[in-house]
Amino acid sequence: MADQAAAGGPDWAHYYAATIGHEPRPLLRAACELLGAGADRAAIDLGCGSGDDTLALLASGWSVVAVDQQPAGLGLLRDRVPAQSAGHVQIVCASFTEAALPRAHLIHASYSLPFCAPGDFPDVWAGIRRALAPGGLFAGQLFGIHDSWAATRPYMTFHIPSQVRDLLDGLEVLRMDETEQDGKAVSGPKHWHVYDILAREPGGQRPS
Repeated sequence: MADQAAAGGPDWAHYYAATIGHEPRPLLRAACELLGAGADRAAIDLGCGSGDDTLALLASGWSVVAVDQQPAGLGLLRDRVPAQSAGHVQIVCASFTEAALPRAHLIHASYSLPFCAPGDFPDVWAGIRRALAPGGLFAGQLFGIHDSWAATRPYMTFHIPSQVRDLLDGLEVLRMDETEQDGKAVSGPKHWHVYDILAREPGGQRPS
């Protein structure tokens, strides 16, 4: 991908400096509660950034494939992986279109999929669906068309509700919450239009 910061896009170095050390995202916590202890099952953290959620997954016993195309964030993650977890994480520097996703019981994409280019998104989503193991969970966010970035960032992908429902067809939708609110991003004030999604691939054994 081109240097988006130079083109008026995200300044990832600034983002990592401002957000490193956050608690696990609520949607990720909900997914982990549903799935139980990782027990060395496979999880994918798409758009892992500096790796706070990856580290939380490792601490919960998951083996994690952490994917991001920004080397600066992945460097911060490498520096923070505990020695005892080093054999349980694969750090992949690649775009979502380039990354080959293994079969996984948990695929986590925290605020990252909207940064796919509109032309790339269908293939990226198809890859996620193929990788999701029977009984596994997808946990992540998509952005709606009323999001303030929709008018200024043509390299990002935004959805209307019917499109989101189509994407989730065939999954057991445990949560699909659409919210709009004024707030802040690291870059400044922002109107957020977000779909929080927690969905399960049918089949497989579930924790008792």
